[in-house]
Amino acid sequence: MALKFRQRALLATPLPATWMSTVIIHNVYVKFYTDVIGLDPKYVGWVFLAFNIWNVINDPIFGVLLDKMAYRPGKGKFLRVMRITIPFMLIGLVAMAWTSPSWPQMTIFLVFLIELFLFDVAATFYLISATSYFYLAAPTREDRIDVEVVKTWIGNITSAVATVVATQLLVGDTITEHTTIATMLMGVVLVNAALYLIPALLLKDPPELYEGDAGQQSVTWPQLKEDARSILRMRAFWAWFGYGITAAAPMGMYFTAFLYFMDHVIRSSGTEATITDVGSMVVVLLLMPLFARLIKRLGSRTSIFVGMIPYILGLAALFAVTKWWQVLLCYVVLMSGRYIMTTSGVPLEAALIDENERTTGTRKTGSFVALRALLSAPVIGVQTSLFLWIIAGFGYDQNADVQSSSAQFGIRVATAGVPIAMALLGAVAMFFLPYTKQVEAELSEFSKARREPGTAFQED
Repeated sequence: MALKFRQRALLATPLPATWMSTVIIHNVYVKFYTDVIGLDPKYVGWVFLAFNIWNVINDPIFGVLLDKMAYRPGKGKFLRVMRITIPFMLIGLVAMAWTSPSWPQMTIFLVFLIELFLFDVAATFYLISATSYFYLAAPTREDRIDVEVVKTWIGNITSAVATVVATQLLVGDTITEHTTIATMLMGVVLVNAALYLIPALLLKDPPELYEGDAGQQSVTWPQLKEDARSILRMRAFWAWFGYGITAAAPMGMYFTAFLYFMDHVIRSSGTEATITDVGSMVVVLLLMPLFARLIKRLGSRTSIFVGMIPYILGLAALFAVTKWWQVLLCYVVLMSGRYIMTTSGVPLEAALIDENERTTGTRKTGSFVALRALLSAPVIGVQTSLFLWIIAGFGYDQNADVQSSSAQFGIRVATAGVPIAMALLGAVAMFFLPYTKQVEAELSEFSKARREPGTAFQED
């Protein structure tokens, strides 16, 4: 039986909560720290590079620990971890806003780095748990696509709170005082807190959800090697990994580039930037049901190739635009392509885990996340740093009222040129993914047989 809309909405909310945190930290706080706090862009770049190197260490460890953690009757497993980590993430979000611009550069650098590391420990546990829970609670390909549509609606509507506040505060010169901006950012954190707490309180974690879970296995070195070997032998894993470190890598920090692009290249007002970002996403959200039908009809891999066409064309047009409304048109096109690609990716990534479970008899979501993080973090983690290093190399000056022509071109290269190159490399990787529409359907039936839809809404 298919999931009801209320069930899809609850399952769709935990991950958008992390998306909103990502917007705040990886997008809003990047420009906040360079333009409001006054931290040199190269230091911000080093912060995020160090942060992602840290992920190479902690993601694999946390992923394996979560996989091997046993279900506890009356307390659960993945949902219990999510509930424990939420307060720590919220404290981190608050603390990062109140760094004083009067501190020395090295003090700001170290405090920001420590706060980001502490946040990430909790966020990594939460993200792996929430992803694992979602794949268990929505076991079929169709359920996962339908939940992804609702997830996109919820994620973009709530993240719009962060983007609207960011464009109003960080584009143009309407508000420049640190305390005022930090106070207004606290309202964004409150919305983020609600997004975390609602599903954490209403979702259930019954034992039936964990059929085939790896939590009954002991954590031994031979077992860990065998788990890793079963994943690394998969052709699909390597194809998906290749796509993830190329085409998908720049997508997570697009809003950072958007803020710099609108402020320093287009020189728009905060209101124009808000209309551009929110307006393009309103169009995309209205089209999401059509995208879902397209993906179900064509299959996920084919749909990714289809989505790449508008994505690349929209990015290429950013090299020529000079007005905010032209940027709006570009973003309608490129974001449509992007969301066809990201929505298609959800059932494909789940299919990898389903295939491995069918082969080995145990489900290893955390191990998949761990191996992917271990292999990809050096490449994906450099995206924010790469953006900042490119604009710095072209002469970006955080203290200048108007950026030079060279700096403006550097922002165009970092905003559009890098994602285009990455997308073309990702297309090559996708040719090696063996998941046709028929293979997807077979894996979906296997997953459905293991856990019926709606299991997550039983009492634990």
